[in-house]
Amino acid sequence: MARARRRRRAPARVTDLLVLDADGVSKAASNDRMVQAWLQRARELDADLVISAVTLAELVRGRPRDAAVNRVVKAAEVMPADEQLARTAGRLLGNAGSDATIDALVGATTLAAQARHDAARCVLLTSDPADLAALLADHPEVRVVAV
Repeated sequence: MARARRRRRAPARVTDLLVLDADGVSKAASNDRMVQAWLQRARELDADLVISAVTLAELVRGRPRDAAVNRVVKAAEVMPADEQLARTAGRLLGNAGSDATIDALVGATTLAAQARHDAARCVLLTSDPADLAALLADHPEVRVVAV
């Protein structure tokens, strides 16, 4: 007899802001159960959904696959990368002793979104939890979650 698969669910933990990195968007576009559970919980809590413009550069290629990504992007606020964000990313890199520039830009976007939305609690869904946790080590209000 086959054993029933356990469904992965988003924890009941409350969040005000949900940020997706490239894998978060990609998995949302492909209907990954865990990411879909996080998105559903965010909708239930009326949490804001944010994606960095840098993330789009990682994903959008002008191909048919872009349609699914664009549906996810349409439901989110896309935050631009500007000079202030780049400087914040540079500080994150310096503090962490890291060279993960794209991850630092996503981390900086998370911090900027958190300030903009006055979000006390924030979840960042990422495929690079170790890098982003190191970059955001001084920001315990951001919960980094592997997807």
